[in-house]
Amino acid sequence: MLSPKNNTAKSLKSLKSEETERKIFYQGLKLFLKKGYHGTSIDDITRSAGVTKGALYWHFKSKEELLEKIVKEFEKSFIDKMIEVVGKIDEGPLEKIEKYIRFNSAFAYYNPELCVSFTTLAAELVGAHLIKGEIKRIYKKYQNFLSDIIREGRRKKVFKKRIDPELTALLIIAFHDGILHQWWMNKNHIDGKAYVNLFKTIILNGLKA
Repeated sequence: MLSPKNNTAKSLKSLKSEETERKIFYQGLKLFLKKGYHGTSIDDITRSAGVTKGALYWHFKSKEELLEKIVKEFEKSFIDKMIEVVGKIDEGPLEKIEKYIRFNSAFAYYNPELCVSFTTLAAELVGAHLIKGEIKRIYKKYQNFLSDIIREGRRKKVFKKRIDPELTALLIIAFHDGILHQWWMNKNHIDGKAYVNLFKTIILNGLKA
């Protein structure tokens, strides 16, 4: 049986290990955003995180495994949480779209590097990299979530009947990804609240019957 002293030492070691993993994760995230996945080396990551290669490989078997962790984190923290939050809305499809936009804006504000890095990596890797299947799967989940709301809106005659739910969902996602990149590049010169309100106005006016 471990003594309290040994338990404390084990807990501290575990916390230090978790802290090292988080440091590698976030430094990798920043470098992938800055230099791209292919432009970032293991040496770049270890140097930026201030860890040895042995420490990195203890937590991640390869650069690709770190990439997979980033992709999964985006899915869990953004896509799955968004579906959960909007799914709790008891109101109609119009209110769900508004909630979707509010959630997106808040998440992007507090997690800009995760959001922008995912969309940047998707553009870089979807055509050639092994992870492209995972990226497509996540975007398909995103698309299905939006198209279901749009389909509900058409059925309830809240949204225009002529709009195609699948195509409209893809268009909103593409619009959102582009808006995110422009905000990232111009965030020091953009009124964030006005930017989000304009996005909401354009989307809702395009959907409403």
